Amino acid sequence: MNKRAFSALALLIVAVIVLAGAFLFYSPPQTNIRIGYLPAASYGIVWVAYEGGYFGEQGLNVTLVEYNSVGDLVAAFNKKEIDGAPITSVAIAAFIKNIDALIVAGNSLDGTALVAKNSSGINSISDLEGRRVGTVLYVPGDFIFKKVIAEEGINVSLSTYLSPADALLALENDLVDAAFLWEPYSSWASYRGLDLVLWDKEVYPVDYPCCLQVFHTSFVSKNPEAVTKFIKALIKAEALIYSKPGEALPMVKKYLPGMPWEIIYDSIIRIDPDINQPRNPLSGYFNKSELQSFYGLLTPSLLSANDYNTLVSRLDSSYYARAVSELKKEGFNLPQIYYR
Repeated sequence: MNKRAFSALALLIVAVIVLAGAFLFYSPPQTNIRIGYLPAASYGIVWVAYEGGYFGEQGLNVTLVEYNSVGDLVAAFNKKEIDGAPITSVAIAAFIKNIDALIVAGNSLDGTALVAKNSSGINSISDLEGRRVGTVLYVPGDFIFKKVIAEEGINVSLSTYLSPADALLALENDLVDAAFLWEPYSSWASYRGLDLVLWDKEVYPVDYPCCLQVFHTSFVSKNPEAVTKFIKALIKAEALIYSKPGEALPMVKKYLPGMPWEIIYDSIIRIDPDINQPRNPLSGYFNKSELQSFYGLLTPSLLSANDYNTLVSRLDSSYYARAVSELKKEGFNLPQIYYR
């Protein structure tokens, strides 16, 4: 072989090696997703998916954006400042005819308590007769309690606040006699010496969605695989939270810096003996028929028949089903709730 032929062969071999290496180390570009959240324990599953690297593992470049209230979060979603967010199930119902939202997965369940001062004499729902009660806008647990109050004909004076922190402050300053607080503010209230009178699970024994994961319809149509991957990341984060809480808790604490460790643990992990489950279970679990039944409770007081039909049409379980199926094929150990 002459020198020129040898050089050409050497260059060819080098080129093949470089191309093979490039192929082996190639990774497709990540999908950018902007996700909104509130500083509440219900959003812990998103934080763990982010901090635990599960979004990145799925090829997603997620940016998290904090908002102060449910109203602010919905407004940001409506203006397309974010691509998606876990939004309270009642807020979704209230705004469904005005927002471009597709509901694709769960995020958290239950998580609201009736809280009062120990000296108030309030030990049950009936004790609220004639009392001042603080409630938070667009919170499903508050809706559950208010529905029971209405059905039992109890007369109360309601004061509506934008956040559970505001409602807790009003209770401590005697502006109200009791308040409905979602987690971690209910557990925090107990830590501050207030009485957890009753949990939502004790007045409505069926799990209901605290928050649900929504995306813009346009985002889903352009990024269907990314939506499935996002849900897979949430489920993996959920599994970590309940199998290795020692690893997950610091990830949640990072986003609730002023909240004591004990409160976060009590809020989302510890099994409360009164309800035999965590106070605010974090879960991507999504069941379309169960959601339809829950939203039936909001009709006609919050949802008209037309709005209910619109809402049901926006429940898309296909991405969730695909995510669960793929995780099973991968041999991932799914939390028990996914075998219902």
